[in-house]
Formats: sequence, structure tokens, C-alpha cells
Amino acid sequence: MRLLQYLSQLRHQKPLGIRLLAAILLYSSAITLIATGTQLWFDYRYELSAIDERLLQIEASSRNSLANSLWEISPAQIQVQLDGLLQLPDVRYLEINSPFHDFYVAGSKPTTGSIVERHYALEHHDIGRGLVPVGELTLILSLDEVYRRLGDKVLLILASQGIKTFLVSIFILTLFHRLITQHLGSMAAYARRLKLDHLDTPLDLRRHSKHQDDELSQVVNAMNSMRRSMLHDMSKREDAERSLAKLNTELEQRVVKRTQELEERNHELHDTLVTLRTTQQRLVESEKLAALGSLVAGVAHEINTPIGIGFTAASFLVDQASLYQQRMPDDPLANTALESSRLICQNLERAAQLINAFKQVSVDQSSEQQRRFDLVQYLDEILLSLNPRLKQCKPDIVINGPTHMLLNSYPGCYYQIFTNLILNSLIHGFEDRTGGTITIDIKQQQERLIIDYRDNGVGIPEDWQHKVFEPFMTTKRSQGCSGLGMHIAFNLVNQLLQGHICCLTDVKGAYFQLDLPMTLAVRPPPVIEAVSTLPSLPVARPASLP
Repeated sequence: MRLLQYLSQLRHQKPLGIRLLAAILLYSSAITLIATGTQLWFDYRYELSAIDERLLQIEASSRNSLANSLWEISPAQIQVQLDGLLQLPDVRYLEINSPFHDFYVAGSKPTTGSIVERHYALEHHDIGRGLVPVGELTLILSLDEVYRRLGDKVLLILASQGIKTFLVSIFILTLFHRLITQHLGSMAAYARRLKLDHLDTPLDLRRHSKHQDDELSQVVNAMNSMRRSMLHDMSKREDAERSLAKLNTELEQRVVKRTQELEERNHELHDTLVTLRTTQQRLVESEKLAALGSLVAGVAHEINTPIGIGFTAASFLVDQASLYQQRMPDDPLANTALESSRLICQNLERAAQLINAFKQVSVDQSSEQQRRFDLVQYLDEILLSLNPRLKQCKPDIVINGPTHMLLNSYPGCYYQIFTNLILNSLIHGFEDRTGGTITIDIKQQQERLIIDYRDNGVGIPEDWQHKVFEPFMTTKRSQGCSGLGMHIAFNLVNQLLQGHICCLTDVKGAYFQLDLPMTLAVRPPPVIEAVSTLPSLPVARPASLP
């Protein structure tokens, strides 16, 4: 385990030497295997030729003597000869068969392994009859010993060649390390430490003086020459960079100055454009609704006189019909005239109330004077005045903001606006049910007053948010709502209070935001008819659509 760790560490530290050692071992092993194989082949051929010579020797020396012994019928002599042949190398089995049914055996017949089997005819030379066959010799030789000797020789050759190859490789690796790799490592370490701010130290290898003119010395001289060239170039570059930095600093200062001026002008232009577009949009909307309100107020003023004359005539008719009924109680015509005249008076009185509500649409009809007042305290007074109406629904009204908020404005306008908003929440948001929460958040942003009015009622549909301030827009006209409450509040905020009001989306109910100035600009006081709040006329708000 430690050897493997050491080899792994050595492979990472000296990969070139390890690759060289692996190449030497690989090539040496290949050459050793080829040489060993060739030598084994020649040795194998030599052993086979030795066996053939031995067989020829047996055939030449023992064949005739065995034939004579068979002719003379000498079993003892035959067995002695067979036992003598059995002592020869690699001979394992001998067998003689004769036509006279004689059978002689020496040794044991091998059943496994590689064998060489030969058959020889035994003939006796007779003077009268010539060659007479007397039997057949069977000779079996085993090649196991040949293979064993070859195997021992292979192990010996491989062991000796492996040891020699390893020792030579270690010697070459050590020599290569001392002459090349250790100096390459020194140059690599120097290159890793070399930085642009540390070019003063030259590269110097600890070598013998007789090796100063080889390839490594040329590499060292080239690196030192490159180092000196880099120092010279860096010196020139630093001078150029200082000059360029000075020019860049001056240029950056000019660019920053011009950019700041350009950004300030762009911001001013953007703010002016946004203000202009917002003002244009508000002015168009305000003028549109103001024109519509003026039209409604003008029409109401024009029909006010005939309605008044009709109401006077109807009142006189009621009085006359009442006197006539007293004189003629049984006359049905008197009763009919009295009921008809009273019905005319009631409807003319309702029409007069609607006309007075229409006349409130025109903001110019407010004769209230501008003054300083505390908005928070004034809201408490508004809630106190609405207490009889609030007792029916009992909503929870929460006012968040400072304890005091001084304004220089028209308090009557604020009374009209908050009255319309609160009554809208009661009628349309809570639908005259008990409970509910109304939240009024008051905060000051510089010289602007931001008022967020919310309730947790049924809410306002999105398609009604853009037309909630239009006149006569109501969903409870059957309950006596005229649809003028939010239109009156819009005109008061945009014209007299010099601000704007908008309806925003809220998942929990209605949400109105008022953006008003803390102090109004000086304007000539209007000379108009007073605006009165009509509790009997519920203002309209499209919040109860199913």
C-alpha cells in the first residue's frame, strides 16, 4: 500500500522520469520476450534432434542384437537388453511382439502427455533363407522432461533478463534525473515564481562547469535574456502608462463633468416632460369634468325659476283645495284636487332638492374663505357631525397619522369630500350593514399632503374605476342616489384645492388617494352661492355592483 502511494506521488512529482522508466521497461521486456522465445524455439528443435539421434543409435546398435536373441529364443537376454534400453534418457516404454506368440515388455506405457512412438521390424539374417522376420519392437519416448527443461530455462532467462532490465532502467532513470529532470524542475519552479514585479533574480542552475554549453544552458540563457528584455519593456511601458494615466485622468474628469451636466439636464427634461404630461392629463380630465359640471349647474340654474314658480302655484292650489274641502267635505272633486296638489308639491320639492344638488357641481359656487386649520381636529368634527348617520351602521373608523396637521386651505371642501366618501362607504361599500372598517392614512411628503382612504366593503370593479368621478354614475339610483357625490369631490379637489384624486385597485375594498398641497397658491376669491350639504340626498358611488 505504501509502495503504491509512493509511486502515485512520484508519478505526479516526476511524470517525465516515470514515463521514461515505463518506456524502457516496456521495450526491454518486449525485446526480452522475443529473444527468449527465439532461444526456446532453437532449444526445442535441438532437443527433438537429440531424440532423433538417440532413436537412430538404438536402431543401429540394438535392433540386430534383439533379433538374434529372439532367433535364439533367449528370453533372459531379451529382457536384459530391453531394461538396458529403458535406462536411456526420455525412454518410457519398450515392447516386442513375435510371430511365435512371444511378448516382452519393459517400463510402463504413458497415458498422458506428449510422446514419440516408433515401430521397428526385427529380422534375423539366415545364410540359407536370407532375412527372416522374428518380431516387432515398439519404442515410446516422453517429451515431458523436454518441456520441463525448457520451462526451467524460460524462468531462468526471464528472471535474469528482468533483473538486468530493471537495474539498467534504474540506472538510466537516475542518470536522466541528475542530468535533465532535476534541472527541468528547477526551471519550472523558477517560471512559477516569476512575476512581473519580481524579475530581478536570474535563473541559475547548479551544474558542473563542463556542462555549460549544452541544450539546458541554452534554455537558461534564453530565459535570462527574455527576463532582461521584459524588464526593459516594462520600464518603457510604465513610462507610457504613467503618461497615459495622466491623460486618462484628465479625460475622465472632463467626461465625468460633461456627463454630470448632461445627466442633470436629462433629469430636468425628463421631470419636466413627466410633469407636463401629468399636468396635461389632469388638466384635460379636470376641464372635461368641470365643463360637464358647469353645464349641469347652468341647466339647474335655468330650470330653478320655473320649478320655483310651479312650486308656488302648487302650494297655492293646496291651500285653495283645503279651504274648498272644508266648505264642501262631501264633494269628491275637492278631495281629488287636494291629493293631486299635494302630490305636485312633493315632486316639485324633490325636484328642487335635486336642482340644489346639481348646482353644487360647480365649484365656483363656494363662497368659503381660505384659512388655516388643523386637519386632524377637523376630521374629528366631521365624524361628530355624521354621528347620527354612523350610529345605524356602526363602522370602525381609524385615522392614522400625526396628531396635528396644519393646513392653509378651505375646510368646507374637506368637509364635503370626506362626507361624500364616508356616506359612499356606508351606502355602497357596507350596503347599510352593521360593521366594517374605514381607514384614513394621513402623511406629509415635503410640501404635499397624501391622504389614503380605504374601506373593507364590497369594493369597486375595475371597469368602474375610470368613470367613478363622472356625474350621474350610480348603481343605487332606485334608493334615491343622484350619482353626483364623487363628481363633486373630484371638482373640489382638482379645482378649488389644486390637487388631484384617483381611484386605485385594492383587493379588500375601495381605495381612494388624495394628493393635495399643504398651502394653496394665492387666487382671487370666488363670488358665488354657498354650497350646502344635503344629508337627505345620498351621494352615489358604483361600489355595489354584483
